[in-house]
Amino acid sequence: TVLDRAQGDLHAQGNPHIQTDPRNLTIVARVIAQRLQQIDATNAAIYQQGLIAFETRWSAAIAVWQRQGASLRGKKVVLHHKSWVYLNHWLGLVEVATLESKPGVLPSAAHLNELLAQLQATPAALIIRTPYQDAKPSDWLSKRTGIPNAALPFTVGGDPDATDLYSLFDATLSILVDKMGPKSE
Repeated sequence: TVLDRAQGDLHAQGNPHIQTDPRNLTIVARVIAQRLQQIDATNAAIYQQGLIAFETRWSAAIAVWQRQGASLRGKKVVLHHKSWVYLNHWLGLVEVATLESKPGVLPSAAHLNELLAQLQATPAALIIRTPYQDAKPSDWLSKRTGIPNAALPFTVGGDPDATDLYSLFDATLSILVDKMGPKSE
């Protein structure tokens, strides 16, 4: 397989946006703790205690977020970029279109018009992007289809409410439920 920039912003090793599914962060925490225990054996017990404390609090938070997001399962979404694949899988969101015809490349007018026709025939519940992506394509499509759009924080610091991992997912779920939850139908 040949990869070059003409194909867009491809990730040869797979989609790196694992942080959008909180269950993946438990795996990352375990790997980090294990490695810290290897390189600093003197403090291995401290790293293990920290991991246990994190896993306990994190698992409880995931359970809350999953309850909050239960009404989102099966909702159709349009993504600006494939950065939300793990979030979709976790919450059961269904990706029906992507604004970028090639990863990392702004959509052309022709591609946006194709999406417009597609979404007028088969609407989605939300158009999702990150705060650092150009809002013009999602705003354009939202205005013409009536589908709301939202910028999700994507990472800690991605918006003023996402100050740590817990508030990142609190903010993400809050936005999604506000835009697509039971009261928005």
